[in-house]
Amino acid sequence: MLKDLRELPRTVWPRAVVYGGIAAVLIGVPSDLIDTPIFGRPVAVRWLDYVILAATSALIGLILAIRPSPSSEAGTEAAVERQGTATLWGGFVSFLAVGCPVCNQAIVALVGVSGALAWWAPVQPVVGLIALGLLLWTLRKRLRSYSATACPIPA
Repeated sequence: MLKDLRELPRTVWPRAVVYGGIAAVLIGVPSDLIDTPIFGRPVAVRWLDYVILAATSALIGLILAIRPSPSSEAGTEAAVERQGTATLWGGFVSFLAVGCPVCNQAIVALVGVSGALAWWAPVQPVVGLIALGLLLWTLRKRLRSYSATACPIPA
């Protein structure tokens, strides 16, 4: 996979930085990792939350920056659509992984505030690893579809 990343055209990297920055803002602002007056967080941010935010945002940026051209073959467009759905799910799962445990209304409704702190907060790093795994799998699929559909540029 690293070889495939090194072979990407130079135009992909600026797009990846922009898309990754947008993903970081979309995940970091509502989870209050990026401090704004709009959102608050009663539970302190862990250092691991920043690591998960940076890694998932970078992967989302790379996935979105690598856009294979749809070919006339049946199923290629569906494969790109599945990759987009997996990227969306990866972003959502990473939001759950870095979000405040007591601000997650679904978790609080299921197990209460004390359950959210005692049960959900320790599980969040595992959820972050699941998000990273999903995004790495999607990036691998995207790189394969890119190399299968990209046209070689004459030297």
